[in-house]
Amino acid sequence: MHIEHFTPEIFGTFWLRGILFVIFFISSLFLVGKNSSKKTQLYMLYGMGIYQLASSIGLDLGRIANGTFLLSSHLPLQMCGITAYLSGIIVFYRKQFIFEFLYFWGLAGFIHSVLTPEMTTEVNTFTIINYYISHALIFVVPVWLMLMMDMRLKVGSWWTNFLYTQPILIFIMIVNWLVGGNYMYLAEAPLAENPLIFTRVWPWYILTFEFLVIPHFLLFYYFGKKSSVN
Repeated sequence: MHIEHFTPEIFGTFWLRGILFVIFFISSLFLVGKNSSKKTQLYMLYGMGIYQLASSIGLDLGRIANGTFLLSSHLPLQMCGITAYLSGIIVFYRKQFIFEFLYFWGLAGFIHSVLTPEMTTEVNTFTIINYYISHALIFVVPVWLMLMMDMRLKVGSWWTNFLYTQPILIFIMIVNWLVGGNYMYLAEAPLAENPLIFTRVWPWYILTFEFLVIPHFLLFYYFGKKSSVN
């Protein structure tokens, strides 16, 4: 059993409202943060981390409590689900490898989840708002850590993070096989109208994604290193 996925029409009203909300939300956070003291910036970061952890854990606990939790749909094994948790953890447990993984995959997940959204949970007012806030924060938190908390990417981190991801993909493919899931879209291609999905035939679309990750990571690495130069 799976939750029906919801894919808003690209350039439709729902899609446009989501884009505008994310732009306003992110711009407001950085505008306030830029003009605040270091102490306030830190408190704002704590708030983001608490929100990410509370919303992610709260949703799962709610499903467990009302008996709607599905192993095939609700494990935090989508990349955006993983980075949502990490964007909460990194706030309180600042480790370089978590920061870099969150930076590369958080930015990739944010861009594609906002531009070509596919909601893999129950659709209601709360989950829609939470979808956009949580995806915005997986972008904001690593960038905030970089710009305001002086965390930096290591040399060659784009490549090491690509390599580290491969065993994670294998693990999630095994989980998909065991529970009948489609986490990280490793069993079936996404339904979203993403122009980078050149084929939906398994496993060729996965190989295409793997290839396309490299220019994404290189671009993020370039801007990340550039922003580190004073």
